[in-house]
Amino acid sequence: MMAQTREEQLKEIKYQTKMLDNLKKWIWMFMLLSSIGMVFAYWALNLHNGSIFNLIGFVSIVIAVLSVVGCIIIGLGYKKGRANVDKILRVVEDYK
Repeated sequence: MMAQTREEQLKEIKYQTKMLDNLKKWIWMFMLLSSIGMVFAYWALNLHNGSIFNLIGFVSIVIAVLSVVGCIIIGLGYKKGRANVDKILRVVEDYK
């Protein structure tokens, strides 16, 4: 495989940084969704009685748990992506 030039590496850093910003937005969105899910679960399970409210509460808990799992997975991807960008930056600094 051919080695990248300094300009190509800088372009790759810019692209990966943009993608990391996208991952931050997804993490924020999943955190918001998990918070909304917990609010709906509390509302349905603690403040109301009835089978429909139990169903709403259960679905809300499932949404909240899946959102937290999504946050964890995307967070790991963000962490590894940030490490990759830092590694490329160190290589670019060695070119100077």
